[in-house]
Amino acid sequence: MSNIYNLEPVTKGKVLLATSHGDIEIELWARETPKTCRNFVQLCLEGYYESVIFHRLVKGFCLQGGDATGTGTGGVSIYGGNFKDEFHQRLKFNRRGLVAMANTGEPNTNTSQFFITLGEASELQNKHTIFGKVSGNTIYNVLRMAELETDSDDRPLEPPFIKSVEVLNNPFDDIEPRDIKHKPDEVKVEKKKKKSQMKATKNFKLLSFGDEAEEAEEEIEVETKKFGKIISAHDKGDDAKLSKEVAVTDEQLELDRSLIKEQAESIRNKLKKEHASRAEAFVLPLTAEKEARMKKIREESDKLIDDIKKIGKSDKAVGSEPSKKNNDEDLAEPDKKIVNDFRQEQRLTKGKFKERSQSKSTRNSRHLELFGSFQKDAKKIFSSDLVLKEDVGEEEEEEILNNIGIFSHTFSDEQRKARVKDANVLDDDTYEIYDPRHPINKRKRMKNKDSSSNEKWKKTKMLT
Repeated sequence: MSNIYNLEPVTKGKVLLATSHGDIEIELWARETPKTCRNFVQLCLEGYYESVIFHRLVKGFCLQGGDATGTGTGGVSIYGGNFKDEFHQRLKFNRRGLVAMANTGEPNTNTSQFFITLGEASELQNKHTIFGKVSGNTIYNVLRMAELETDSDDRPLEPPFIKSVEVLNNPFDDIEPRDIKHKPDEVKVEKKKKKSQMKATKNFKLLSFGDEAEEAEEEIEVETKKFGKIISAHDKGDDAKLSKEVAVTDEQLELDRSLIKEQAESIRNKLKKEHASRAEAFVLPLTAEKEARMKKIREESDKLIDDIKKIGKSDKAVGSEPSKKNNDEDLAEPDKKIVNDFRQEQRLTKGKFKERSQSKSTRNSRHLELFGSFQKDAKKIFSSDLVLKEDVGEEEEEEILNNIGIFSHTFSDEQRKARVKDANVLDDDTYEIYDPRHPINKRKRMKNKDSSSNEKWKKTKMLT
């Protein structure tokens, strides 16, 4: 895993998301994706992500959030609309804990929604902008969220949410948070709730029997103060007909529920068995037919191969054309055609191989002849020049020509084995490579320095 981390660039900027399942630290790649990181940091400073839920969870794939509406269809950006993707060649979907922008499936449709990967997702490469990563042990809080139960639409049954956001390291000094209310709907709900908290008072003067109702209300208040909460007649009364025992206990309810579950499971198993038996009734005859057909085809092909092998053996044994004809007469017309085609193709391939081998040998011999004639012509020219210029005898001339590489070399078609030099043998071509940056050489130099300094110190001590 360390090899993967080394390929990623250095981060610049950090944000802390305090969620309902623990903190999540996100380190940002602000240099590689400046536009995306600026959008994310400014929305964090403006408090957009506070109390926003993670509305989508796909097990082993991603955890998505950042939509204030909680539906997955909303989202805003600081640029007033969608902004462009930012891809980088060193940022890849190759592990869990990467933070990337969500979009509508089309390029350049980023807003505020983001997701955290729960595994490798190479299919998202160059489709979604990676702008950060979850750092440290906070990845385990993300994995805790990944274990939550979801419905058929990949929505958590109890969605985790972001409590608060803190920008620990702001990579952009020039950001100024705007005074914008991102969630007006939530403010309206709060106001309504405050209004509903007011106590209701009864105005008995509006009723024709207001005095009587007021007296009854006062009696009820006195009774409640005296006896506490209102008690049932079963608990308070002494009537033998009214039972004080509970009709159904919690234990009985649990038993009933478990029985219902068992019955439902047994019915489900019965239905599965019936479905499997029906499927077998339809599938088995088809598979039997197919197997019989395949067996027949296999037998025919084996028989044909055996016939071809027999014909080949008889041809080799006799080595004459009439034997082939006699064997061919026993075969049917379609089989004869197949055998003849096979033989013709065999002859063609054999002929091609023979031509190749012959052409190769003739080509090599022709090249050697050309090299030899060239060597002779060159030798004549050199010998004539030596005789004219230096007045050299025949023996000296032969010796001089043999020392020249082209005339001393003999051309042959044999492949020479490559000679490997022995590393232990020292000769004129052997030389030592000294690298001053090598750790062994560094240690040697340090030892030499220490020894020289010790000798100097001893000398000075002796002098003193």
